[in-house]
Amino acid sequence: MSVFHRFHPHLRHAIVHDVGWRELRAVQELAAEAILDGKNCVVLAPTAGGKTEAAIFPVLSQILAEDRAPVAALYVCPIRALLNNQEARIDGYARMVGLASFKWHGDVNASRKRRFLESPAHLLLITPESLEVILISQKAEAERLFAGLGTVVIDEVHAFAGDDRGVHLVSLLERLTAFCGRDLQRVGLSATVGNPDEIGLWLQGSSRRAYARVDPHASATQGPTARRAFVLDLVDDDQHAALVAATLCAGKKSLLFVESRSHAERFAAALSGRGVEVFVHHSAVSRADRERAERQFASGTNTAIVCTSTMELGIDVGDLDHVVQLDAPSTVASLLQRMGRTGRRPGTVSNCTLLCGSSEALLQAVALVRLAEQGWVEDVRPPGWPAHVVAHQVLALCLQQAGISRHRIWPWIGGAAPLAGFGEAHLRRLVDTMVERDVLHEADGLLTLGREGERLYGRQNFFELYAVFDSPSIVRVLHHSTDIGSVQAAFLRMRLSSGDSLCFRLGGRPWSVRAIDWRRGVCQVEPAQAGRIPVWLGTPLFLAERLCQEMKSALHDGHLPPGTTPAAAADLADLRTAYEGIVDPEDAPLEDGEDGLRWHTFAGGAINRLLAAGIERVGGDPWVAGNLSLHPRQPTGAAEARSAIQDLAALDWHDVAAGIVAASDDAGLGKFEPCLPREMAARVAVGQTYGGADVGAFLRGHQVAVVRG
Repeated sequence: MSVFHRFHPHLRHAIVHDVGWRELRAVQELAAEAILDGKNCVVLAPTAGGKTEAAIFPVLSQILAEDRAPVAALYVCPIRALLNNQEARIDGYARMVGLASFKWHGDVNASRKRRFLESPAHLLLITPESLEVILISQKAEAERLFAGLGTVVIDEVHAFAGDDRGVHLVSLLERLTAFCGRDLQRVGLSATVGNPDEIGLWLQGSSRRAYARVDPHASATQGPTARRAFVLDLVDDDQHAALVAATLCAGKKSLLFVESRSHAERFAAALSGRGVEVFVHHSAVSRADRERAERQFASGTNTAIVCTSTMELGIDVGDLDHVVQLDAPSTVASLLQRMGRTGRRPGTVSNCTLLCGSSEALLQAVALVRLAEQGWVEDVRPPGWPAHVVAHQVLALCLQQAGISRHRIWPWIGGAAPLAGFGEAHLRRLVDTMVERDVLHEADGLLTLGREGERLYGRQNFFELYAVFDSPSIVRVLHHSTDIGSVQAAFLRMRLSSGDSLCFRLGGRPWSVRAIDWRRGVCQVEPAQAGRIPVWLGTPLFLAERLCQEMKSALHDGHLPPGTTPAAAADLADLRTAYEGIVDPEDAPLEDGEDGLRWHTFAGGAINRLLAAGIERVGGDPWVAGNLSLHPRQPTGAAEARSAIQDLAALDWHDVAAGIVAASDDAGLGKFEPCLPREMAARVAVGQTYGGADVGAFLRGHQVAVVRG
């Protein structure tokens, strides 16, 4: 019998007569069973697979059946755009059964928030940062608001689990549990990942509820039986790619993914004027322009959005015809998430055309598709020792509680799964350091912000405590009072120092700078005829070892996925010839060629960087590391290099990683690094960058021989 009969009668009536559904999807059936049984769960389904309804329907039923007072449930999203996108849908479902929802984030005005506080809704849609704001700045209101809270739904939970924002989120869940005095039900909605049960354990924390994994579509979303269509093609440059894309997108609705904001602006310029209405969507484009693009795209028929990963999450822009990927994403999960935006209509399949501008990008795309065909998806690895987030939570609790004793900190947050390896002894060391540095002040048994803490994070800089992450110094770009977006201050200063005219493209349009107010961080612009593509600085991308090894396998066995064009196949054949003799699965050869030595490891950026540092440690010359190989900076003899490589087996690789971190000016942990003892900062940095890099296993599994290139 369907779970439908367990829904509250008002909800059953609304689903049939208001929504017009006669049956539930498999994911909705199974998720409803788990949620109505009171279990914590992770619900897995592709984009547009019905995950939102899978969670919201049973939660609404619980609220009605148990007559829960508002706020009865939280719906947490990683980004504001996703909240904006989900608002109308969730509010519609709530209103059809006589309930209401409210969206709270930084763009919602204060008067609307005040009205909500006076008359709360049953469903609160929120980001973790805004939830932190409520807990820190309005404790009395928070205690009243969350007195009846029973369920927390986390959308796109996989986007949280792998980084510091996820640690922040699950710490907030523990604090909410303490606020409410009950075991909150935790429901995570996720795209396909390699380790859903590990994410479930991460989400579970101190909860004693039973856990369930809801994954009804595993056979339909993984492996060679999946209904997916890939095309892999080679293009000369952006102009060639734009010509191909314009043909593909004519008369259709398409998303065109690129791997950087600069490339988005550059490719949008190349695609403009080719008969397709073009929009740009990335994190530096103004919110108004992003929302305009989403609205017009949703109702368009000859439209294309050039975007970064901002459109990868579940923002609903209606039925898509095509996804185009410029070059290749860095993970199988991203590829599947992006192409999963298509194939929603009956009789259609998920599709993606990858237009690769280099042989290496094409090889990477081939490897991603091969892995997808094998049913392999990356694991999402939660951070294991996030001392800087603990520091953030200590400061937040000091403000939330208007002072807190040492022994009360751990009961608030210690149940969070990522903190299990941290422990109270490390907490004491952390707090001692924060007191010594006057970040905290301790008097009469209570911790409050010290003078340095006030300077860095206190009331005058209160916003610094709302979020875990730093953003690079940015400048808002305005045309009169219209928000165009943002650029990094370093880009503007670089252009000024070079003497170039200050014209740049943003949001798909060229602008000329009229004035810059550095103090306020505002750049006034006016429309221009042409403009340079801004540079947004980021961290170098390390490809995973598994992906790089699959690139090696593709060179070795020559198997190309269906949909590889003749031009792409010919390029890969040439690449195979170039690599002939050095892609044996068991070997990691040291090639001695005309251009010098190159060690072909195919081990990924993290392992290769450690190998380069290890060679220096055993007395070798400095080496330069990439994702597929590494080479010495200066001419080095093959015998000398091989000898150094043979000495690597004796190294302690954690110590090597710590040495890399120690050699930098800081650990790269952002605004909470001043709170940490140096050894803690180093340990966190090592874990973040090199935690999954098993150099020892790589060396044991590969023979190193010198080959002549």
